Order: sequence, then structure tokens, then C-alpha cells
Amino acid sequence: MTGQGQSAAAGSAAWSTVFRHVRYENLVAGVSGGVLSNLALHPLDLVKIRFAVIHRPAPLLTCVFFPAVSDGLEVRPKYKGILHCLTTIWKAEGLRGLYQGATPNVWGAGLSWGLYFFFYNAIKSYKTEGRAEQLTPVEYLISAAEAGKAVMMSPSRLNALVRGGELGVLSEGLSLWPGLGL
Repeated sequence: MTGQGQSAAAGSAAWSTVFRHVRYENLVAGVSGGVLSNLALHPLDLVKIRFAVIHRPAPLLTCVFFPAVSDGLEVRPKYKGILHCLTTIWKAEGLRGLYQGATPNVWGAGLSWGLYFFFYNAIKSYKTEGRAEQLTPVEYLISAAEAGKAVMMSPSRLNALVRGGELGVLSEGLSLWPGLGL
């Protein structure tokens, strides 16, 4: 029995060594910032999308080789500018209209920013352990790049699949990590 107790204690010590650089406050701060920034800016993202789908006559070759998919809307609203677009959506659809489609964006931004802050501060803490001087600007840059890489390799990358699947743009050739050839 003492062998199992010693191995359990050694395993616990090993995990506490690994996680001593982890501060969950950074995760919470990143999630909060990602969610709040997305909620604040989503109406502008919606305006951008509305401007992108306004029907414009396409050149003849585009119509022949890449015919447009009809969404059933014969008459699309014409907007005079950003404020006109926002007020038109507000009058026609209310607050719910300004935030339609926000859920996957909020989840993705919250998770991505939360993990980024979590990894970035853990990496910085690990690098400064036992050092008297601060990190150099290059070391901060490398820490940020490593944190970004960790986020890209994390399950939050599945956000691309969720959002792409909703937009109907996924194909068999799409990769989760295209830069790595996976």
C-alpha cells in the first residue's frame, strides 16, 4: 500500500509543478473580454454582412460560370450608410435583429481569447521563474506567438468548423490546421 501512496503523492507533486504557472484569473479575463468585445461589435459585423450581400449586377462571365444562388429575396433593402442600416434593422427586427447570429461568434471569441490569455500568462510566468530581470521585448513577442500557436492547436479551433458548417462552406478538402498540412 505504501508504494501506491508514494506514487500518488509523486503524481500529485508532478501536476502541481506543471500547474504552478497557471492563473485562472487570466482565463476569466480573456473570456470576459472576448465575449464583451464581440457583443459590443456584433451589430457592426452584421452591417458589414448586410452590405456584402446587397445585390449588384455581376459581369456576364461571372453569371455564366458562377451563377448566384437565389435566396428567395426579390427585393433587398438598400442602405444609405452604416447608421441607416442599423436603424433600419432596429425598426424592422428590434434588438434581436441586431444580434442575430451572434451566438457562435460569442462562443468562439470568448473561448479563443480566454485560452490566449491563459496560455500567454502561463508561458510568461514559466519563463520568468527564477529570473531577477524582466523579459525582453523579443521574449514577450515569442511568448505571444507561442500562446497563439497553443490556441490554434486547441479544441477552440473547432470554432472554424462550427461557423463554417453553419455558413455551408465546408468541403472535404478543408483542413482544421491548414498551415500544418493536417
